[in-house]
Amino acid sequence: MVDVVESNRSMMVDVVESNRSAAAEEKREAEAKAAEVAFRRERWRKQGEVYSRIDHLGFESNLLAAAEEKREVETKAAEVDFEEEEGGDSLYAAQTSRFRDTWISLYSRYFGHFEDTTKIPNMRFTYKKPDLYQSCAPSTTLQIFSIKVARIRGSLQWPLHVFGMVAVRDVVDHNRNMIFDCPRESCQILTQEVPYLKLTGPTRAVVLVDPVTFEVDLKVKGTTQAEDECLSFLAVRHINFTSLQSKLIENDYASKLSTLEFEIGHIVYSVEATIFVRVRTGSWPSGFRAQIAARTASIGKAEVILLDSGDDRVHVACDGSIRLSRCVASVEITGKLEVCVKAGRGEEIVVGKKKVFKPKKDGASHGTLGVGFCTLDITVAWSIVSVNM
Repeated sequence: MVDVVESNRSMMVDVVESNRSAAAEEKREAEAKAAEVAFRRERWRKQGEVYSRIDHLGFESNLLAAAEEKREVETKAAEVDFEEEEGGDSLYAAQTSRFRDTWISLYSRYFGHFEDTTKIPNMRFTYKKPDLYQSCAPSTTLQIFSIKVARIRGSLQWPLHVFGMVAVRDVVDHNRNMIFDCPRESCQILTQEVPYLKLTGPTRAVVLVDPVTFEVDLKVKGTTQAEDECLSFLAVRHINFTSLQSKLIENDYASKLSTLEFEIGHIVYSVEATIFVRVRTGSWPSGFRAQIAARTASIGKAEVILLDSGDDRVHVACDGSIRLSRCVASVEITGKLEVCVKAGRGEEIVVGKKKVFKPKKDGASHGTLGVGFCTLDITVAWSIVSVNM
C-alpha cells in the first residue's frame, strides 16, 4: 500500500512539473508572439509615418517622383548652404573620401587599384558566344547623353578652362568607366552659351542592375597650378527604379562653386551598339562642321553625340575612317537605332541625313549614307551585355 501511495505521489509530482514546464513554455511563446506583434506594430507605425509623408507630398502612387523632389530640395538646400558657408565642399569631400575607403575595403583585392579603369572591352560578345556562367541577356543599361555646368557660384566666371575626369562604376567590375577625361595641359573651354563637357565615353555599355556610382573630379585651371579651383568633387549613387519603358532623366548635383546637370537614360531590355563611320567615296570638305549622333527611337530627341568637330578639322584616317569622340550607345533589342549625320558651316546645317538599324544580339550591321559631297559607310557592331566578368 505504501509503495502504491509513493508511486501515485511521484506521478503527481511529475505531472505538476510537466504542467509547470508546459506553462513556462507557453509563457515564453506568448511573450515571443507579443514581442513580434509589438515589433510589427512599430514597423507599421514607422511605415505609416513614411506613407503619411508621401501622402502629404502628393505622391501616393509615385515613389520615384517623391525621391526626385527630395533630391531637388536637398540640392537647392545644398546650394544655399554652399553660398552661405565657406567650407561647403567639405561635405562632398568627406562623402567621396568615404566612398574611396569603402571601395578599397570591398573591391581592391578583386578588381585592383581604386584608380584603375575598366578592362572589359566593348564588342565583348559581337563575334564570341558567351559562356553559360556569364548570365548574358538584354538588360537595363545607362545611357549618358550629356553633362553640363548648369550654374557657377563664388569667384568663378565664364569662360571656364575645365580639366579632370568624370567616370561611372557599375556591378560588372566596379572599375572606372571613363566618360570625360581631360588633362590640365589640354583643358576644355566652357562658355555660358556652350557649357557642355565633350564626353569621350563610356568605353562599354553601363549595366544598371545594381546602383551605379558617378565619380567626379573636375577643376578650373588657374594662372598657375596653385591657383586651380575645384569645380566639382563628387561620388554619388544612381539607383535604377524598375520601369518597363525606357526613360529620360535629368539629375542635378551641387557643390560649392557649381551645379552639374546630368542628362541620362534608362534603356530597358537593351544591347550594346558600337558605331564606326568611314568615308567610302568623295571626301569631307574643309571648313564644314561634322555632327554625328546616335539615338534610340523610343527616348525622344536626346542624342549620344559621337562627334561634334566644331571649328576643328574632321580627322579622317588613310582608310577613310572618321575619328569619333564616342562610339558606344545602348538600344532596346526590340527598338531602333538611328545614326544621324549633319554637315554645316557654323550653326547653319547644310545637309542632314540618318540611317536606321534594327538591333541584334551579336554580329554586325552595315549601311551607307549619302551626304552630298561624300558617301559614308556606317557599321554597327552588336553585343549582348553581361553582369559578370
